[in-house]
Amino acid sequence: MADNRVRVAAVNDYELVVAGLAALLDRFPERLVCTDAVVIGEPVLHHVDVALYDTYGRLGIGADALRILAAAPQIEHVAVFTLLVTDDLVEQSRAAGASGIISKGASGEQIAEAIVAVARGEQVVVRAAASHAVDRALDWPGHEDGLTLRQSQVLALAAEGLTNREIATALYLSLDTVKGHLSEAFARLGLRNRVEASTYVHRSAGFQRSPGRSAASSGAG
Repeated sequence: MADNRVRVAAVNDYELVVAGLAALLDRFPERLVCTDAVVIGEPVLHHVDVALYDTYGRLGIGADALRILAAAPQIEHVAVFTLLVTDDLVEQSRAAGASGIISKGASGEQIAEAIVAVARGEQVVVRAAASHAVDRALDWPGHEDGLTLRQSQVLALAAEGLTNREIATALYLSLDTVKGHLSEAFARLGLRNRVEASTYVHRSAGFQRSPGRSAASSGAG
């Protein structure tokens, strides 16, 4: 009997995020099958209908990774999975080759339906209802230490050497909001400065990346 399920590759910079994304896809075995769980820099080994790229809030500084996925011959379509769907992000994502932009605040059913639609070749944008929360299956680096998703995103970018202003641009936040998230993250983790924050990120298992990361990870997010 033919397997008509949509073949999906889950893609992100962090192994923990990829694992959570794969777990979400596994909830819909009648429609979706996650054939690859890929950290940026590793190849997608199978021919897939959709590469679901969890930007982890970084599309403003990571569009190169998205373009590489979109150009890969083994990938038919690319969908962006993101916390906040803005008009700018939709425009940037489509320019980089994505045909789907899906909010993490959407329900699991909405996410599955959107992936199937992307696989059919449709242009899809799914925005979250205000009442929907980020899916709990999608644990993020630092979650176990009490960081919120936004605090984790801001801390990860700070550890990469971005200034507060660059982080604000990448995450579509105000400068004061970025400063607030960093301050709260530092207090929660007992960190005194960015040097200690960088050490925490690079030593924390949740933030670990593949040692074979390519230049692709320096583009979209």
